[in-house]
Order: sequence, then C-alpha cells, then structure tokens
Amino acid sequence: MKNYIYVFILIPMISFSQIGISISGNSYFTTGQTLLPLDNGMFETVNYEIRNNGISLDWNTGRRLIIGEVWCMIGMTYNVTKTMYDWSETDANIANYDIVERRLIPSVKFEYVFLKNEYMALYSGIGGYAIVENLNLDQNNNSDLSTLTHKYNGIIPFLRAGIKLNRGNFTINPFIGYELEPIYFDEWNNISSEDIDASFENANIRTGVRFGILF
Repeated sequence: MKNYIYVFILIPMISFSQIGISISGNSYFTTGQTLLPLDNGMFETVNYEIRNNGISLDWNTGRRLIIGEVWCMIGMTYNVTKTMYDWSETDANIANYDIVERRLIPSVKFEYVFLKNEYMALYSGIGGYAIVENLNLDQNNNSDLSTLTHKYNGIIPFLRAGIKLNRGNFTINPFIGYELEPIYFDEWNNISSEDIDASFENANIRTGVRFGILF
C-alpha cells in the first residue's frame, strides 16, 4: 500500500515539472598547502597546485513556484585532476612531482532560481559530490603512490551561487561556492561527528565555470 501512496505523491510532481538532460564541462584551478605522509611515517607540509577538468551528464527536473523556480539535478562526471606538489620551500630533499587522478563522481544539487529571463538566470543552491576510488593514477617519478595518495571514498558538501547565461541550448555558468573539506571513508559508519566538524572548519571558497548543452 505504501508503494501506491508514493506513486500518487510523485505523479503531480512529474506532471507539472520541467525535465531536461544536459552535457556540460567544467574547469578550475586552485593552490594551497597540505600535509602528506612520508615513507618514515612522519608528515610534511607541501605546497600544491591543482588543475581540474571534467565532463558531466546531468538529469534535471524543476518546478515553478509563486516566486522563482526549484530545480533538482542528478549527474555523473568523469573527472581528471592533475596535482603538482612543490617541496622546494618545505623539504628540498624531496623532488617535486605530479599526480594525475581519474574518477567517476556522482552528484546531487538543489537550486533555487530567484531571477530569470530568456538570456540568464540567477540561482543559489546546496548539494554534494561523492568521490569513488581512483580509476587509475599516473605519476612522473618513482615515488610510492601508496604513501602519497589515499584511495578512499569521500563526500564533498557545498553551497553555491551563480549565473547561467544561455544562447539557445548552449549555456555558460560561472559560479562561486563555499565547499567543505572532503570527508573520506571506507564505509558510511566510519564518518564521525569530528570528521564533519573538521570539514566545516577547513571549508574553502571555490570559483569555477561550467559549459553545457541542454537537450
């Protein structure tokens, strides 16, 4: 009986909603410092630069409200991240190196569009990414990747605001977001309240741009 109730609840949501599928790409660049484990079990500070590129397939559904619109977006991204580690300022005995990571990243976002016309839309939203284990890794030296990377699953919650500019089916979406530090885990029950607190404390501002084609 519960299954029929759920179906009756969903029917009006589907009937009066807008649905679309889009393909998009994204790119961003960031710098910072982090701690990495060494072969002797100690940790050392290192400067890094990250270049991230991805291509996404998204399913979108939305509803008009009295003021604005609400959208739900579920997507899958193939992501390539190149991280360049620079030890020259912290430990000159370690050679600089690059690591390239390739991942599949599912995501879910809820957006509120509060201003829209035929050329643009202003929105704010909340959502999160899930990071699955590395599909494969490349490196440019003989360093032991097992001590330099963590092949765990992770989640990244975020808050975001941006503007979507459109010309027909082509869209450009520059945005700014408040992104929490990744929470890594092997299983869901490994996530503790301390991990969540640390994620909020180490959150960062992130900017980026997405290009998309809506079908």
